[in-house]
Amino acid sequence: MTINTKLKMRKRLYIMLFILLSFIGFKQGAQAQTITVTGNWSLIIGLSDLQGGAGSDFNPTYESAVDQIIIDIQGKKTTNWRVDVSKDDITWDSRMLLYVRRTSDGTGPGSISGGLTYQQITEVDQEFFRGGKNRQNIHVQLKLDGITVGIPTGTYTTTVYYTVIEI
Repeated sequence: MTINTKLKMRKRLYIMLFILLSFIGFKQGAQAQTITVTGNWSLIIGLSDLQGGAGSDFNPTYESAVDQIIIDIQGKKTTNWRVDVSKDDITWDSRMLLYVRRTSDGTGPGSISGGLTYQQITEVDQEFFRGGKNRQNIHVQLKLDGITVGIPTGTYTTTVYYTVIEI
């Protein structure tokens, strides 16, 4: 092992990225519906995530479990609703992109549609999916993209908000 290699390995030991994504937040839109959101995602990125060992970059993309977040919606019997999604960064690097998708229809007498492909979460509310009546146990998956050794070591935190709105 050469001195240069040792220096590179030592430098990489200090490059560990810790990302805590907090997803317990939710906002109520109209009072006719209620939304309950459970789950969070903590991700520690370290040496084992280097693509080719010392001197290489991190794997750029990470996905949560398909049921990382669970959403329950209690709606009125005759009312349709939509769920919007947004995030509020506490500490975040703009190179890191966060995505969300719905991975199940959940259960219940109501309907559900949309949200089956990944969409980027931004600071602005945007439609995620829609439905009617009651739906419980809707599974949601998250994806983090843009991870690189160029992002400073630290703890990065954001809160994702799911808002139910009567339509």
